[in-house]
Amino acid sequence: MDLVDNRYVADYYALLDKKAIIPEKLTDVFKVAFAPSGSILVSDSILMRVFGRLRRMERICKADAGTKSLQFFALSDAFSLLHQKGVPVYYYNRIGKLKNGYQYSESEERRMKEGLSFPLMYRDIDKYETELKDIFGELYSREYIEEIGRIPQVIKVGSVYEHENYQSKLINVDDGKRVTLYQPADHTRSIHVYGRCGVFGYAVEDRDTLPSLLQKELIDNGITDVKVINHGLWGGEDEYLDHNFLQEAIGMKQGDIVLFYRMHFDKRLLAEFIKRGVRYKELTEEWHARKNEAVSFFDRPGHMNADGYKLVAKLICEDLMRTDLTCGEAEECESPITADNLNYYLKSQADDDLEEEVGKYINNINRDFPLQDNLQNNGAIVMNCNPFTYGHRYLIETAAAQVDRLYIFVVEEDRSFFRFEDRLEMVRRGTEDLNNVVIVPSGKFIISAYTFPEYFMKDYVKEKSFDVSMDVRTFCRYIAPPLNIRKRFAGEEPFDPVTGNYNENMARILPEYGMEFVEIPRLSLDGERVINATRVRELLKEKNTDELREYVPSGTLEVLMSKYY
Repeated sequence: MDLVDNRYVADYYALLDKKAIIPEKLTDVFKVAFAPSGSILVSDSILMRVFGRLRRMERICKADAGTKSLQFFALSDAFSLLHQKGVPVYYYNRIGKLKNGYQYSESEERRMKEGLSFPLMYRDIDKYETELKDIFGELYSREYIEEIGRIPQVIKVGSVYEHENYQSKLINVDDGKRVTLYQPADHTRSIHVYGRCGVFGYAVEDRDTLPSLLQKELIDNGITDVKVINHGLWGGEDEYLDHNFLQEAIGMKQGDIVLFYRMHFDKRLLAEFIKRGVRYKELTEEWHARKNEAVSFFDRPGHMNADGYKLVAKLICEDLMRTDLTCGEAEECESPITADNLNYYLKSQADDDLEEEVGKYINNINRDFPLQDNLQNNGAIVMNCNPFTYGHRYLIETAAAQVDRLYIFVVEEDRSFFRFEDRLEMVRRGTEDLNNVVIVPSGKFIISAYTFPEYFMKDYVKEKSFDVSMDVRTFCRYIAPPLNIRKRFAGEEPFDPVTGNYNENMARILPEYGMEFVEIPRLSLDGERVINATRVRELLKEKNTDELREYVPSGTLEVLMSKYY
């Protein structure tokens, strides 16, 4: 899907007190020529050259402007969503140069003037030995500098940008994220730290990255139930960081904390974020006021040594303690939100190779569960199972009796109360006696942040009649045919309007593709109580084991008792 939407571009630049003029053809030269001074010219490459003679205008590539604009409004939605979830968002401006007569050392002044960044000095270590010794102190050796400069590349994996996995004595990247040290063995919440090189760790080892040092500061201050996660990208663009955050924000839960450490937005844009509960703090002056000789930097204060990051971590920890890890006040979050911009952005991230990616997904299923000639009338159920109950068991057992093979697609997005691996295990234990049932992960093509992001926001957004056609049609076009799926089953949904809306759309869309939709009434207890996963989660919090046994099979109870009780 094309990210460019003229409405987003115009609204974005209006916040900056600029007018966006978007010429689409050469005859628009008159519209541009008579535009007010200071207008923004947003255009494609050929038109940019044609209109380039209008030098009083700022020329921006239309695609870049569209992406930037949409991301801004999606971020605004995400911050509102997180505020309603009770997830605090902190935004710390990356340390910059202090211009109010601050006295830097001669070597610091020289490095700033000559732009002696670490990558530049890394290319000729011997030439810059004096400067590197000044920054690294007793850690300096040629071997150390060579090792600390081996930074793995930023690549796109699936729908997110991350560093390639890498292991060494000083730098380790696991599952795309730099390793954070000092993490507690047990934790109940997480701090997700986003930024560029200042978060990943600019020429410092694992123990001295900002996330690692912040983790240590928190523990030293008695906060031992929080795990800090490094989402930093060295070499990644701000666009990549925002993209990753938007992909991950909808799965964050109450108790989590989001922390940005990066260059600030325009103050007019930042004001919109603050209205949505974002806590903003400028640290530059405070950092300089407490800076000592051990605190040094390369070509700018933001690119600092380990002592510099230690001071940043201390300042941030002090601020977190002062605000008690709570959300800021929000003018724009008093009522439920629509999250339309966030949903539009997430759905716009369609892969160019969608059909090829789905093909690989189907091939993996057929490899594990080969289709036989007698498996022509198959069915499917998509389940979150949060957790797996007797109601899910009843639905599966009823559906399995009507088809040759029943595929259970367990929602793979890890954005629910129970982890995906545990939900999958509960379903497997609860259906192991049903011979024609196979359990598979849903991948990123069925009820995912890519096809149906609204599903993971349903408790917080105003609108309940979401457009689910992309999710349902992707299933009908690419997943059902190669698996011989002729029926799709779902449980009757009297409580959740989002799931009810999803069922209504399946009933409407599936017949267009020659498939049957079958809605099965819910199982009730004593003819009165309908089995509901929400009630099960409440009983779990109450540790009401006796009543839990009435709602969940023994396999589910074993998982709950061992991992969540």
